[in-house]
Amino acid sequence: MIKKMKDFIHSGVRPEHKDETNRRIMVVNLFAAVGVAVTLLLGLRALAGNELVLALILFTASTLFFISQRIQIKFESSMGRFISVSILITCLMVLVLALLVTGGADNTGPLWIYLVAPVTMFFAGFVRGVLALIAFVILCTLLFFVFDESLLLTTYSYTFKTRLLYSFLTVSFLSAFYEYSRERSYRTTLHLSEQFERMAHHDHLTQLMNRRGVQAILEREYARTQRTQRRFSVAIGDIDHFKRINDTLGHEKGDDVLVAISSLFKKRIRHQDVLARWGGEEFMFVFPETKAKDARQVLESLRETLSKSPLKINDAELWVTCSFGLCEIHESIAISDAIREADKALYEAKESGRNKVVLKTDE
Repeated sequence: MIKKMKDFIHSGVRPEHKDETNRRIMVVNLFAAVGVAVTLLLGLRALAGNELVLALILFTASTLFFISQRIQIKFESSMGRFISVSILITCLMVLVLALLVTGGADNTGPLWIYLVAPVTMFFAGFVRGVLALIAFVILCTLLFFVFDESLLLTTYSYTFKTRLLYSFLTVSFLSAFYEYSRERSYRTTLHLSEQFERMAHHDHLTQLMNRRGVQAILEREYARTQRTQRRFSVAIGDIDHFKRINDTLGHEKGDDVLVAISSLFKKRIRHQDVLARWGGEEFMFVFPETKAKDARQVLESLRETLSKSPLKINDAELWVTCSFGLCEIHESIAISDAIREADKALYEAKESGRNKVVLKTDE
């Protein structure tokens, strides 16, 4: 029984959703279940007491609560969740308005009004929630005062009606303030989380992915290769004589060179390719679903552009070249082995004169 309830509450929860989305899905499931149970029981009680109008209202509400939950499960999209929540909030508001009109059991119906504010603010969010509550308060005011009780099936004193609205406005204000604070805190936390995630996977100097970040890309591409048997290529690029640049111009100028080359490479690679700082003056290139001969053309274009155009560093021109080692990855070679082969190819490029692309293959 407990497992079934747990499965029901987690219906629609997906790992790819944000935590906030999954939390709302679970609360909608829980609220819908409680709403169905409560309105169904109260409807049966009203039916037993021969209060047919109240019973019909409660049974209708029970049905709508159930439908709202099923819509969320059947249509797993933001629009489906929006429709589900809209039905749930509208149903709750209409139910409370009906209880205000009829008075409910022994005129206790108005007490359910205090559910509206927190539920509306939680499900609709701050902006939509405030607008929905304003519309609800206007309807209650019209019902109590403008129509001179002509629509009411019961009688309330003037003092009761004003106190009910004043207290409801107070609860609405507190609910709105809480939701505003919660949303603001959530956005701040999400922003910080994204910043920390970026810092963990990106190089602070060049703003390229770092070794950890590109490792995730390599694993993703390798998994795709295992599924589709489509090969991809990796390359390691190394700035020629970078130590000489640091020794003669200083490490600050060396950092400027790294930034300038990173910018040049980012502009020249294809939009589907991935560029990362592998470490020191080394760069890692990932060419998804690309054979080595095609990846080599991209690298040759980078090499030629860099060798024929001086880098502009603080109004000064600096001629820099780069060597590349390239390897093609297929389903029979491990990522670590492919990177090792690319590194060997880079070493060959360095040993054979630099400023060239060398392809290493296990075939």
